[in-house]
Amino acid sequence: MRYTAKRKYPITEMKKKNPQDSGERIIDISVGTAAGLLAVVFFKGLFWGYIIRKCID
Repeated sequence: MRYTAKRKYPITEMKKKNPQDSGERIIDISVGTAAGLLAVVFFKGLFWGYIIRKCID
């Protein structure tokens, strides 16, 4: 039986139940979310670069 209480690899179950308190934060996001976030940051940089350059000139 594949889905019994006795698992073949119990370490992954233990990691899910007891997360480590190492102080590291891990965020699981999809590729689409990562690409969207990258695009937002990129265009915000373009916008602020344009505003700063326009104010200096």
